[in-house]
Amino acid sequence: MSALFVLVTALASEPALAGVEQGDEYICRNGEMERRIQVIYPQGAPLPCEVHYLKGSDSKVLWRAQNEAGYCEAKAEEFAAKQASLYFPCEKNQ
Repeated sequence: MSALFVLVTALASEPALAGVEQGDEYICRNGEMERRIQVIYPQGAPLPCEVHYLKGSDSKVLWRAQNEAGYCEAKAEEFAAKQASLYFPCEKNQ
């Protein structure tokens, strides 16, 4: 079991994260290499939102929105298109 999975599982069980929900997710692959782009709703509602980028064991928050509905979803879609141009075609998970 990977250390990241254990950490994520442990954090997800914390009461402070109980309302966190995931929206759109793109999985981008080039051979064995994989990137993930995820829209996260920290409070379980469409706003606020964050766009997370996972590359190997690195994770970054690329964008956040407090007041503009659809912003994170649009940024995630744009970034997925950019990844495809860099030879990492993406598939959107529903």
